[in-house]
Amino acid sequence: MKDKKVHFKFDFSVYQAGFVLSFIFNLVILYYNLRIGIICFSLIILLAVYNIRINRKKNKQLLEFIETLTLNIDTASKDTLIKFPLPILITEYSGDIIWYNQKFLEIAKNRKLIGKNLKDELPELYQAILDNKKVLENFEYQSHFYNVFITLVEVEGSKSEKRYLNLFYFIDITEHIELKKMFELQNVVIGYLMIDNYDDVLNSAPEVSKSNIASEIERRVIDWFYNQIRLDVFLMKYERDKYIFICNRETFYRMQERKFSILDQIKEVNLYNKIIPTISCGIGIREDSIFQAQKDAKTALDMALSRGGDQVVIFHSGKFEFFGGKTKEHEKRSKVRSRVMAQTIKEIVKHSDRVFIMGHQYFDLDCLGASVGLAKLCTGLNKEAYIVINTFNPTIKDFVDMLKSDSQYAGIIVDEQKVLKMKTKNSLLFVVDTQRISYVDIPDMILDFEKIIVIDHHRRAADWIEQALICYSETYASSVSELVAELLSYEGIKLKKLEAEILLAGIMIDTRGFTKNVGVRTFEVATYLRENDAMPENIKEYLKEDLDSYILKHQLISNTQILYGNIAVVIDYSQACRNNVIIAKVADELLNIKGIDASFVVCKIENTVVISARSNGRINVQLILEKIGGGGHLETAGCRLENMALDEAKNILFKAIDEYIAENQKN
Repeated sequence: MKDKKVHFKFDFSVYQAGFVLSFIFNLVILYYNLRIGIICFSLIILLAVYNIRINRKKNKQLLEFIETLTLNIDTASKDTLIKFPLPILITEYSGDIIWYNQKFLEIAKNRKLIGKNLKDELPELYQAILDNKKVLENFEYQSHFYNVFITLVEVEGSKSEKRYLNLFYFIDITEHIELKKMFELQNVVIGYLMIDNYDDVLNSAPEVSKSNIASEIERRVIDWFYNQIRLDVFLMKYERDKYIFICNRETFYRMQERKFSILDQIKEVNLYNKIIPTISCGIGIREDSIFQAQKDAKTALDMALSRGGDQVVIFHSGKFEFFGGKTKEHEKRSKVRSRVMAQTIKEIVKHSDRVFIMGHQYFDLDCLGASVGLAKLCTGLNKEAYIVINTFNPTIKDFVDMLKSDSQYAGIIVDEQKVLKMKTKNSLLFVVDTQRISYVDIPDMILDFEKIIVIDHHRRAADWIEQALICYSETYASSVSELVAELLSYEGIKLKKLEAEILLAGIMIDTRGFTKNVGVRTFEVATYLRENDAMPENIKEYLKEDLDSYILKHQLISNTQILYGNIAVVIDYSQACRNNVIIAKVADELLNIKGIDASFVVCKIENTVVISARSNGRINVQLILEKIGGGGHLETAGCRLENMALDEAKNILFKAIDEYIAENQKN
């Protein structure tokens, strides 16, 4: 009825002007002739009544037409939804499924879903609603893939209340996904494989066994690629201890599934050789360029070698992935690389204006020893040298005070503000005892220097300082103090007693008094330092701890819990420990317990959870802490977790330990 009134008012208004004019003329006629005026007035009324009836009839016909048209459209719409060539699903705003067409029923394998909720049946679609997504890409359902377009529709509900429905349109992209996967499986993968210690292995064996050992190593490499992997792969030996291989992604995935078992198979070669052979492998994967894949493989191999070898490193999409690395690094007896490094570093120092030396956060004795040694090298070349310290361990306080009281080293220790004022474009920055940007004492300073030299003895991590001119990293070395002292010995530099003792202290701390991670070259360096008047008894006196630290150390040890029967873990819930050195000492002390192969100490200092780990070599603590962002060596490692609660850090550590144990049991 409402529509009829609207149409009536509209039609009547068309004749309104004529009717008013006729009425005025009729009044004039009535004034002059009453009879004719009444007749005209009667005609006007008859015309008005007739017009009203005609308009009502037209409105009725129009309404009937509209109702018929609406019915036809609704029928067509429903028929279109039912017979729509794409799967359609309709749900309430809450996710309750209220309707779907035949096509959706087919892809759902005739499962009855009406009355059920998306949250239970299709949780990804439900999450897409919560996230207000218009399109959900690569949605997998019943072994098919779809792009799902989501539309929110407003309809009238009961009592004129608004009601909202979700419409899902499914477009099958399974064929596209399969083609994409097929294309990815054919992507070129390039790898370099190298025997880490080929010469050392052969030299450790009798003369009659050398050819057999070389043949056995080559046989195992060929057998692994061609008989065990047994997919498309090209392998070529281009030097006596180096190979290159090319394969597709499918073959690479087969290698991954087997956890690159070639690493362990090579170590089983035992034909009277005293040294176990190990291999390093770098793999590069690129979709766009074979040349770039080759460069990435080289980068990955360099990473593997810098981490001590015996591992596979994969470089893909700018990220590194590591397999293996469970063997302790062997000392390199050749000093050629060290001599070349000494000469190269000296030349770079000569062509620099000023030299700045920086270590890792919480500067320790190893950092200080290396820094003092490098400062000695630079001043010997008539270059200004400064040691940058922002945070440091309490153990170095006495040594720092002795340096400051020495006239030669007065003003050598500076902070960040002084560095920014003194540095020039041609200044050189040494980074010692770390190569990770996140571990540097003042990370922002890395960006201020064009010339950087890194000297370290830890395994390289993914976030290493790539822009360094030289990265002198020797993982076999006991400490960075050992590496720097060795450089000084090649130059025949005479050290002062204080300088020699600080360098020796750095070595003694990292070797736990020459009991861990020591080699022939470690003792050669110690001999050089002793010849320069370094007195171990003096160093031991400096390193004595006070009574409070001694008591705290044993309080922490009393809270030890044992995992897997051979892993000791201490969690400092009292948060009484505020000293990195005590944490390390507790980790060392726990290894003295019978049956313990590895120890972890977890303490919170301010907003940072610090984890110190030690091992006797049977468990690789470096691999465990790498899983949570740390690093180090097989026997000595550490980790720092920013803005994290102790319980959360504990759970993360325990999970990493569980994963490591599970992986080793599986292997």
